[in-house]
Formats: sequence, structure tokens, C-alpha cells
Amino acid sequence: MSGPAGTAAQPAHPAYGVLREVTPTAGVLLCRNPGIMELDGTNTWILRASGAESAVVVDPGPDDEGHLRRIADLGPVATTIVTHRHHDHTGGIDTHRGLTGSDVHAVLPEFRRGDGGALEDGSVIEAAGVRIRVIATPGHTADSVSLLIEPDRHHPGAVLTGDTILGRGTTVIDPQDGALGDYLASLDRLIEAGEGMSCLPAHGPDLPDTAAVAREYRDHRRQRLDQVREALRVLGADATARQVVEHVYRDVDESLWGAAEWSVTAQLDYLRG
Repeated sequence: MSGPAGTAAQPAHPAYGVLREVTPTAGVLLCRNPGIMELDGTNTWILRASGAESAVVVDPGPDDEGHLRRIADLGPVATTIVTHRHHDHTGGIDTHRGLTGSDVHAVLPEFRRGDGGALEDGSVIEAAGVRIRVIATPGHTADSVSLLIEPDRHHPGAVLTGDTILGRGTTVIDPQDGALGDYLASLDRLIEAGEGMSCLPAHGPDLPDTAAVAREYRDHRRQRLDQVREALRVLGADATARQVVEHVYRDVDESLWGAAEWSVTAQLDYLRG
């Protein structure tokens, strides 16, 4: 949830409305909801083993009827999982359930539907021939999870990272319930769990190695923390988040400063304890 993105005035992304196979068990259907926070749009992941009659849907996306009908047209849905509470991931769950009859699993009870249960760290969901292990990765939001598709002798593993890691840019810490300390710990977990596994984010392109990009994210956060510390030395210990943004993010387009202010607020909270 960060970084520059297309707008409605730009040509349609070539992947809109088309299921793109990414791994032997994962394909992506890109919703046409581009924006500064959504990049090209929300990636809805369709998971199933070869020969499976049904699929697992991850993040059905906003309440976009055309997108949700395209999901339903792909065939029966065994179950649905949402990686976190944001509307561009959960807004369409009731329409999706109406079209597919799918249960919905989520951390927060208000997003669960039918027999969909809670997503708890270490819990496993087996459906459509795939085994999915839940990894709690709070930080972007308190309820954020990543999903590890466990490898077997036929299929390589992969990690669906929600908004914890994006295909490009960096992730914003939601000021409502996100926390930088939690986020850094979540990156450490993905470094440990995702070595050599494809990274399948909720926005932006897939990446070849989850652990490698998590290290890059961690290094970037540490660099920004050093910059914020230096800004506080120059501006004074009581500097506001906006003052720090103007000092640290001079190399970033001003249209992104609002999102940067969220991240700086999280950094200041972290540094000030």
C-alpha cells in the first residue's frame, strides 16, 4: 500500500481481467482499481493444484462486480482467505460469497463468512490440493497475515504477503493499528520462512525470492530510521511528523507525502518508545 501507480486516464493494464499463471499452484487476477495505495490494483490470487476441481481465493478485492464475476467464472471456490481488513481486499466479500457460496477466513470476525474460521499463526488450511500455512505478519495493520503455500515433491513453495511486502515501492504503516516494531519483526519472520520462495504480493508484480525482498525492506526501514534520527537532531526532539517528512522525503514526489507522513508517524512512535 504505497508507491506511485496508474490512474483512470492511463491505458488499461494488460493483465486486467485475465488470469495469469505465476506458479504451478498460483494464478493472479488483477482488479482494475489502480491508485496511489493500490498500485495497478488488487491482486486476487487463485490457488489450486493441478487437476483440482475447485480453488482457494485470496483477497477477492473491492466490491467490483465485473472483477468478482470473473473470479466466479473461474470455477468452484473451495474457500476464501483475506490477508487483512482494508477495503481494497475485503469490500467485495459479500458479493463474492453470493456469487460463489464460499466461506471466508479472516483474522477479524467481522470479515468471516459461513464456516470460515479465524486465521491464527501456524494454522493450516488444506483445500483445492494445496496446503496453506498462516504466518502472522502484523505491522501494516494489526491483523495482517501472510500465507505460505507449502512445497511438496510436485510444486515449489510460495508466500502470499498481502500488503506486508509489495511488488514495488514500500508498505505504509496504517496509523490506526499498525506498528513499526511489529512490522520489523514480521519482516524477520518472512526472511526466515521465505528463503528461495516466490513472493506473491497483493499489489504489484510477483518477485522471485520472499526472503531477499524482505531483507531489502528491512534495510530500507533501518535507513529511514537513521534519517529520522538525524532529522530529529537537526529539527529538535519534538519535531512533528510533517516536519520530518519535509526534511527526509525531499527526494520523493510531494503527492506521496501524505502516505509518507503515516510511515514517519510510525517511525517516531517507534523511536520515542
